[in-house]
Amino acid sequence: MVILTGIVSLIFMCVSILYLSSLTVSLQEKSGMPQKKKNKKDHFSYLFDVYGD
Repeated sequence: MVILTGIVSLIFMCVSILYLSSLTVSLQEKSGMPQKKKNKKDHFSYLFDVYGD
C-alpha cells in the first residue's frame, strides 16, 4: 500500500509540474512579451562575460 501511495503521489507531482509549465508558456504567448534588445546589457551581464565581448 505504501508503494502504491508513493507511485500515485509521484504521478500527481509530475502531472502538476507539466500543467504549471504549460500554463506559464501559454501566458507568455498571450502577453506577447517584447524581445530583448541586443545592445542593452542587464545587471548581471558581467557574470557571463567570459570572452570580454
